[in-house]
Formats: sequence, structure tokens, C-alpha cells
Amino acid sequence: MIARIIMSEHPDEKDLKLFTSDHKDAVKDGFLANTQFSISVQTSPTSLLVISGYKNQESADSNLLARQEWFDERKGKYIDTFYYEGEIKTMMKGGGKHLLDGKVDLSSNLRGSRTDLITEEVRDLRKEVSDLKEMIKLLIHNK
Repeated sequence: MIARIIMSEHPDEKDLKLFTSDHKDAVKDGFLANTQFSISVQTSPTSLLVISGYKNQESADSNLLARQEWFDERKGKYIDTFYYEGEIKTMMKGGGKHLLDGKVDLSSNLRGSRTDLITEEVRDLRKEVSDLKEMIKLLIHNK
């Protein structure tokens, strides 16, 4: 299973709200309709994190053109966006039960080390996003 993680920063809360509403529509019957799941998380008043899971790389790649068109249609509603992509290694619920019928299966040896790696990467990404937000604020205030 492949995950695509999208980060977006918006000019104001109104634009983020519109972007979030458009995300719901894209999952329902737009370019994200082929996802196994898609979660949006508001990470600040003007920032959004979207995590979408795809059955495989072919499925993830199949909507790249439509994805770009979707973002092009919303220019001005976001300041910046970028995404990361990779194979989902662990996808579990509390208590050790698998999410989505256990479609993701790792050996117990890999689970701990992958979790540590992912935790470190998430920590680094949060710091990077925080630093970028501060730089954007400085740039905006210096105009």
C-alpha cells in the first residue's frame, strides 16, 4: 500500500476551509476517489496535512495529472503545497489490531525499527514545517 502525504499552507482560514471542502469532494468523486482512505488534519489555523492511502503504486500514479489540474484550479487558495510518498509499513489500531482488514503485514522484527524511523522522520518534518512557517511569516511582515 502506498501513502501520499500532502502539506499545504493557505493565505487565511477561509481559504483553508474551502480547500478542505474541496478535498471532501475530491475523495467522493474526484481525483482522490481511487484512494483506500484519505484523512485531512488541520495542523494550524492556515495549514493542512492530508494523508491518502492507495492500493499500489499504479493506483497512486494514476491520478497525478488530475491532481495537478485540481491544484492548478485552486491557485491563490494556497500559498504552498508539497507532498511525500512512500510504502506504508505499519497501519494499526490501538491494541495491535490491523487497520483496513490487515492489508499491511510486517514481520515483528521490522515493526519496531520502522516505527522508530517514522517517528524520527515525523519529528524532523514537524520541525521543518515549523521553520518554514516562521520564514513565511517573516517574509510577509517584511513587505
